[in-house]
Amino acid sequence: MFVIAPDRSVDTAERVDGLVVSPHTAAVRRLDNGALAALEVQLRGPSDGPLATPEALRTVARAMNEKRELDHLTWEVAGSVTADGVPVLVSIDLDSLPGLEGFATESPRRDIVVITAAILIADPSRALRAVADARSRGRLIAVDEVGTHPEAIALLSLVEPDVIQLAPVMITRRPDSDIARTAHAVAARVESSGAVVVATGVDTEVQRRRALSLGATYGVGGLLEEVESAPTSWPASATAEPFPPAPTWNTPEHATRSPHAIASSGRTAVRSFKRLLVTMSNTLETHAAAAGPETLVLGTFQRAEHFTDRTRARWQNMASRIAYAGVYGVGMGHTVDEGIHQAPLAADDELVEEWNVVVLGPHFSCVLSAVDLHRGEADSEREFDYVVSYDRSTVVQCARAVLDRFTADPNGAG
Repeated sequence: MFVIAPDRSVDTAERVDGLVVSPHTAAVRRLDNGALAALEVQLRGPSDGPLATPEALRTVARAMNEKRELDHLTWEVAGSVTADGVPVLVSIDLDSLPGLEGFATESPRRDIVVITAAILIADPSRALRAVADARSRGRLIAVDEVGTHPEAIALLSLVEPDVIQLAPVMITRRPDSDIARTAHAVAARVESSGAVVVATGVDTEVQRRRALSLGATYGVGGLLEEVESAPTSWPASATAEPFPPAPTWNTPEHATRSPHAIASSGRTAVRSFKRLLVTMSNTLETHAAAAGPETLVLGTFQRAEHFTDRTRARWQNMASRIAYAGVYGVGMGHTVDEGIHQAPLAADDELVEEWNVVVLGPHFSCVLSAVDLHRGEADSEREFDYVVSYDRSTVVQCARAVLDRFTADPNGAG
């Protein structure tokens, strides 16, 4: 349970039931000239404790399954914040959106919906639909903790966020191969979309310079003069360059839920026997395994019996080297086996007629999509029409179409 300190004093912690948190408005500033770009509404724990930073408080709240309560409290506090000429940013997790729709918002409020890797992996279909709904309501989409987990980087290609929040670790340690990979992935996303990069935890001049070198334009942290006064105003004399109001470019939604229809648009399908498609799929899986730990791979196998022991062994090896591996077919269960996320398809789903391998990473993307013609007596002589595309927008649309089927197990398994 979280309780706002009535006088914003840590001394009240012993006089209330629950963890006392204090509201703050942190200055989001440009890293190059210090201009004020926005105010971010934050909640923090006692200043002399382990939850003194908003990042630490959010981490603990998620671990305790109380992040929604924390977000609702932040939302409520934000209703009293005003600013002269700059937007007020409110970051809330995707799971916290229910129950917040009725809250009155005043311009220049900008709500940022934060999606984490854990939320997407738990229920991809619901997460992606919630992201689409949030965008339709004019909210910005952010991926945070970028630089801490490969899964967070994998989200950049799939979710295509408007805001990329670099984790503090990106600027608190010396550059290494992990940081370099993250910098490349962020650069690829920014180049293709114009996404805004915000560094968190900028507390020293060295960290500010590191953030700039990683491509961040904005930052939040002690060096950037976080506001310690009541979260209701900002000095009118402060130099301001408001946070960009427009969302980034994102892959447009496709009308069909068929990956083959998406991949075939504007392309000529090629007819082939199954044996060639098996070899092509194996080759693509090999590329995927070598594409880096930030890669997402999806496969649809029509029916569970087509996901043979040999295929399973290949996918287990690949799953140990990438961010996410998901397979789908009639007769599969809601399980996670050796890193492979499995989910069933309904017998009447049009995807049952398709054979798809989708690879999506920061620097490599490809889809192999085939449709079963139900010809050929021997299994190796079954005929398919297939297409291959390396166009990123096409691959993103195919990945979303596949994941749209993957809902959480109603019985809680997987």
